[in-house]
Amino acid sequence: MVSGPDGFLQLETEWKELVNDSPSATPFQTWEWQSTWAKHFGRRGRFHLIAVKHGNDLVGLMSLMKTQGAWKSLRAVGTGSSDYLHAIARNGYEHAVSEAVSESLSNEKDADLIDLHQVREDKPFAEAGYTAIEQARCLVLTLPPTYDDYLKTLSKSLRYDVKRLDKDLFKTGRAQVTQVAEGEIDQGMERLFETHKKRWRKRGLPGAFIGRGEAFHKEWAHLAASRGYLWLSLLKIDGETIGAIYAMTLGSACYYYQAGFDPSQGSISPGTLLVAATIKRAIEEGKQAFDFLRGDEPYKMRWKAQKVLCNRRFLRAITPVTGQVALRWNGAGSVVESRVRARLEGRGIL
Repeated sequence: MVSGPDGFLQLETEWKELVNDSPSATPFQTWEWQSTWAKHFGRRGRFHLIAVKHGNDLVGLMSLMKTQGAWKSLRAVGTGSSDYLHAIARNGYEHAVSEAVSESLSNEKDADLIDLHQVREDKPFAEAGYTAIEQARCLVLTLPPTYDDYLKTLSKSLRYDVKRLDKDLFKTGRAQVTQVAEGEIDQGMERLFETHKKRWRKRGLPGAFIGRGEAFHKEWAHLAASRGYLWLSLLKIDGETIGAIYAMTLGSACYYYQAGFDPSQGSISPGTLLVAATIKRAIEEGKQAFDFLRGDEPYKMRWKAQKVLCNRRFLRAITPVTGQVALRWNGAGSVVESRVRARLEGRGIL
């Protein structure tokens, strides 16, 4: 166990090496994402990083934070902003790491409640003693060898919309999907925030980037771009940005995190074109999966994802009175959270 804010710096080099050799790692487990999240959202928490070693080698990691409110909770670093928060492990050490994390958690005494969010169902986790709650469903598309092969799987209506990328508006150069260069990250993220807010204002909602969220995502985007994790693209018509897509990549997968578009441009389906362009890029770069992340909204189902992953929340009371109260409260809160998220996520994308 590595405690305190300096733990991120102590483990930085080993953490990055672990991510490179971990089939279970996603962008949300990278040192860049978690250390940046801790900086912006973890100021009042106490960090506890469960570092699993084989000899001198780091083979597994799960980063946690203790928070104090009506009760003391132990949660994963990244809770709220992150779509996957399971422990990561070096290839071949998955079950050993799961057992070590479980043992460490079972010895926890200085908290009332263990509250682990967004644990993927296909990752090892010792569930004994925990209350498990389904928290989200993630649709994952297995990518074929060519983009043409993929287009053949789509419905006639979606294929028609997607093929606008090959029509005159794009052929003449009036419209284009451009990748944001590393030196233009701030401007690109501002365009994302602006178009995202336009989309949600129409529904009377604030969207995903509120409070400290913008500063966090901007700082992460710079770090992610330097590591090749960031895929940020803009859709422009006659030089004006009408849409943006915020995606990430790690290993053989691409992850669709958020998008924004000008609702007044809905007639050309900007959101659909941005998703299609990102899937096309993923296929051309040899990626094997396109992960739509949290939410199984109908618009995501149109893209013919073959796999549905369930994320679960695991709760365990440690103290007999306060812990049990916290367990019941958070269990009930999960129902409310799911309803709110369903509304915030929306039911469609243009």
